Amino acid sequence: MRIRWISVVISILIMAGGWLGSKTLIRIDQDLRVIYAEYTLATTDLGHLNGELIRYRTSVIRAIETDNKEEFYRILASLPAKREHVDQAIERFVAATNDAASVGRQLDARELTELKVVQEKIAAYMVSSQNVLQIMEQRWKSAPTVEAQRLQNRAREYLAEDTGSKYMSVTVELDRLLEVVAGIAGDVRKDATSTLRVVTILMVTISLTLGVIVLAVG
Repeated sequence: MRIRWISVVISILIMAGGWLGSKTLIRIDQDLRVIYAEYTLATTDLGHLNGELIRYRTSVIRAIETDNKEEFYRILASLPAKREHVDQAIERFVAATNDAASVGRQLDARELTELKVVQEKIAAYMVSSQNVLQIMEQRWKSAPTVEAQRLQNRAREYLAEDTGSKYMSVTVELDRLLEVVAGIAGDVRKDATSTLRVVTILMVTISLTLGVIVLAVG
């Protein structure tokens, strides 16, 4: 009778272990897949951010090169919306990385550092762009004379030297942030594979051990 009860208890333990193991495997798999998916979305958002910056820069160049006052002010009026698109792209990236962290993974220090640098570079580029546009506003407020041409040439030089260099700094930092995010996504994928392998081996080992015990007492 004693052996029978031991067999029953061990059988219950086997079933409980199998059930808990399957639930654990499913939870780990789902969490890690969510993290990996969110980092994939974050990478996509960085691509969108780069696209929005290109559109903003193109508009600034058009504003400088146009010889039509109405066209200049039309482009100028469209820039706040384009700037908002840039900010929204950054917010989507931050939201994606926060979603990844919410399921159990802390934000990587490298990611936070690079994101801060990118934001600083973008802010510096926007300030420089505004300086260029202010020069052009002076140009359109001036009479169509040599002074107006001088101001336009000054804006072109400022765009090429200061604004251009700051834009290049933004693209360099975006590339670095993209490399960091891609590296983290790869690490998450490796963690998923490693964790699932360890848990699977552990559950198989426990099941085999309990099975041997059943046979021994039987």
